[in-house]
Amino acid sequence: MSVDTDTEVKRRLLILMKDVNLVNEYIRRFGFTINIKHIKEIKEGTCEVPEEPEVSVEDGEDPIFETVVNCPVCGLNKIVRYELRAKSQQELRTVFLVPMYTGAKGYQTADYTRHAVTVCSQCLFASPDKKDFNYPSVTGKGEEKSALTSNILSMLREKTDERKMLLSPLTKFDNYFKKPRTTTIVIDSYRLAIARAQVEAWSDLPYSYFKLGSYSLKIAHLKKGAKMDDTENLTDALQFFEEAYRKSNCPAEDLEMQSLYLIIALKMRLGDLTGANSYLSTYSKLINERMEEMKTKPSLNTNCIEKWADKSRYLWEERETPTLFDLKAF
Repeated sequence: MSVDTDTEVKRRLLILMKDVNLVNEYIRRFGFTINIKHIKEIKEGTCEVPEEPEVSVEDGEDPIFETVVNCPVCGLNKIVRYELRAKSQQELRTVFLVPMYTGAKGYQTADYTRHAVTVCSQCLFASPDKKDFNYPSVTGKGEEKSALTSNILSMLREKTDERKMLLSPLTKFDNYFKKPRTTTIVIDSYRLAIARAQVEAWSDLPYSYFKLGSYSLKIAHLKKGAKMDDTENLTDALQFFEEAYRKSNCPAEDLEMQSLYLIIALKMRLGDLTGANSYLSTYSKLINERMEEMKTKPSLNTNCIEKWADKSRYLWEERETPTLFDLKAF
């Protein structure tokens, strides 16, 4: 089912149930299929269908815990932010570098990707990065201010209505983004994060295009898991990473090389093998340039470039493998 269809179902449910909280509860339990019997059960509070858990039912401690942050855009206080306990999960990544989690000893398995984006329920400012919010100081006195500039925050205030239109016709979000989140709600959180990062990209902030690409890949991953078409989001991600690489938008070399790797992987996935091979040859050029630099700056090295070149060559060599893009690769 497409996101547009999901939105239409939400709209119809809201008309029928007249309460966004009931709509959220219905979607969480039954998904995006309208059933009058289930609507009646939800409204009357007689439904006994168990909620689908967002973490496994295995023994162990829940690795996700709640903290609070404050919105730097509209000023709303005590927004719930979900954080992952350190060393609670073993992590592998897909070919597209989306993390996959397995609970470490003593902890349940939890897909933190579903809860990483914190969303202000008042203005729909959204980010997976705590530093984008105002948050209590570790000293216990005062708060740390958002790392976003006053200019970016001003632009985000101007875009509040546009963010709300992304999730129309819903108008109240007090409980919408609470745990557990359905796949559609998780996708909505990343759509809002994209809206924020797009404002950063308009101002040419470092890493903004890399963030846009990464959020698009997470949406594609979620859609694939729900057996939805992810082509549009993969295409968007490719465009963002190409822009990140073209503009040298990632000052950190490791992320710049990740961008190049992801361009190659996405072009392969979308069927552009000629384009993928063209970008693959870029690594040799970069290594040669770096070796020239090393003649006058011996502290430099080619390690990072070679690491991502090796990963890209592995994908290329395995390009005929049918399950290549289903692997937990790294």
